[in-house]
Amino acid sequence: MTASLRYCLDLREPHSHRLTVAITHRPLRPLLRLQLPAWTPGSYLERDYGRHLEGLGASQGGKRLELRRLDRHSWQLAVTPGEELLISYGLIAVEATVRTNWLDGNGGFLTAAAWALQLEGCRWEPHRLELLLPQGWQVATALTADGQGWLAHDYDELIDAPISLGALQSLAFAVGGVPHQWVWQGLPQPAPLDRWQQDLPRLCAAACGLMGVERPAADNYLFMTRFCGEGYGGLEHNDCSALIFSRRELASPAGYRRLLQLVAHEYLHQWNVRRLRPRELSPYSYGGAVIVPTLWFAEGVTSYFDSLVVYRAGLCSEAELLAEWAEQITRYRNTPGRWVQSLRESSEEAWVKLYRRDAHSDNQQVSYYLKGQLVAMLIDLQLRAAGGSLELLLQELWRNFGRGGRGYSSEDLIEAIGRWDPQLAQHCEAWLGSTGELPLDSYLQTVGLLLTAQANDNANTGLQLELVGRELRVRRVERASPAELAGLAPSDELLALDGERLYSAEQLEQGLRPLGEHQLLFCRDGLVHTSVLRPTAPQPRQWQLIADPNAPAAPLLLRSQWLGTPQA
Repeated sequence: MTASLRYCLDLREPHSHRLTVAITHRPLRPLLRLQLPAWTPGSYLERDYGRHLEGLGASQGGKRLELRRLDRHSWQLAVTPGEELLISYGLIAVEATVRTNWLDGNGGFLTAAAWALQLEGCRWEPHRLELLLPQGWQVATALTADGQGWLAHDYDELIDAPISLGALQSLAFAVGGVPHQWVWQGLPQPAPLDRWQQDLPRLCAAACGLMGVERPAADNYLFMTRFCGEGYGGLEHNDCSALIFSRRELASPAGYRRLLQLVAHEYLHQWNVRRLRPRELSPYSYGGAVIVPTLWFAEGVTSYFDSLVVYRAGLCSEAELLAEWAEQITRYRNTPGRWVQSLRESSEEAWVKLYRRDAHSDNQQVSYYLKGQLVAMLIDLQLRAAGGSLELLLQELWRNFGRGGRGYSSEDLIEAIGRWDPQLAQHCEAWLGSTGELPLDSYLQTVGLLLTAQANDNANTGLQLELVGRELRVRRVERASPAELAGLAPSDELLALDGERLYSAEQLEQGLRPLGEHQLLFCRDGLVHTSVLRPTAPQPRQWQLIADPNAPAAPLLLRSQWLGTPQA
């Protein structure tokens, strides 16, 4: 494979948090458009990567060419066809996420969408990557190495291959005969190598089992993990995944399970969303937002199955699985935005809402990850009652759409569900399009589980508070709550309740009477205000998912089939 484009990245001054890029190419047309992607697949937000680009220039035969800016992330260039063109620019790399670029003296991570200019007309041509590295640095990427650098069959493959850099540690294992590599950095304490060597293959094998296959969709698979002080996240790719996780969490059993769940989620994405892909993402349009009504399926179904895969791999108990699901139900029921935004709207509005959270977000939106996984649970439970399952449906969609790279639509999903259960297709339309309550309690009872609310003795105000230094600040005010009716807003400082100075949230809770009337003194923008707070009766704030001790045999059998048998 001969590459017509060559990208050379100079990373030899990582302490500056900058890199330089040089692109060489022989253009075929007199006008050439250059464009930096507006987003990276898997993260549905226009990130304006161009804000980190500096010093863009181009030349042919030693003569500098004039660049004309077309919009905030694209330029046009008049060139001499057939003559070698050099394009160069710098980038600052200061955002340590799985969707951006970062560099420091110890290592780095590069997301191609954030550094690789696309040359018009060259998308489907081979691309070569070369790296100029600090001494001793290692490289991990899913691209194919050829001794001189790395090769990508086309621009899409280049964009789909992040790069992990620095002093890397790794372990190798195989699943279904497919090589896997787990690469990590940022972990000064000894890594739990024995556990990883045992647990990761089991986790990946359980994911394959869920999809009804013996081996993953990728021919090689790479995990790139950065451990940090605080952080959590992942981004899926065809043949790899990029993960960020807190090294502090890794030390606790609950944190370790959370890491495994993150691994399972991104690993499952090599099927659901990467190859079994919404039609709107086939092919990707890097220039701007693409509305995807089925993100609830791409992310919600994956979120539902990631914890189940951990359980089936034998890496958590049934009690821990049920506690995880109860936590998600609690989050959902404590989100007032579920009464405002439908699941389909949540999917379509991802670009302007989910990734742009603020203190008011929970009042006007619901995550398609969160509600999507609960709808996935309902679909699975109803299908199982009818002799099917969501995993069988997912396997069918994989055969019909994923294997051949055929994008699916919202109508395709509902039609596929309707072939298994016509009534369920009607339910799905309501669950996707309305803001009504989900019938979680009744569906869970069909598998012998009770969703119980824990008692709460505190009067309901709709306030979430935090201490900022010695100031008691409002972090969130729930929609249509007593706090909202009292005129409170995020960032207000609460000063006194009924004439007594406030120092903590616990003090406020202890001083409130349900259905009482309280004088509240607060500060906003340097001015002191008074208001009347009228709390309502205590409301449930947490739910548990427990086995029904009186459940008959049929629901117990269905639950056993639903959860599956963990690996020994």
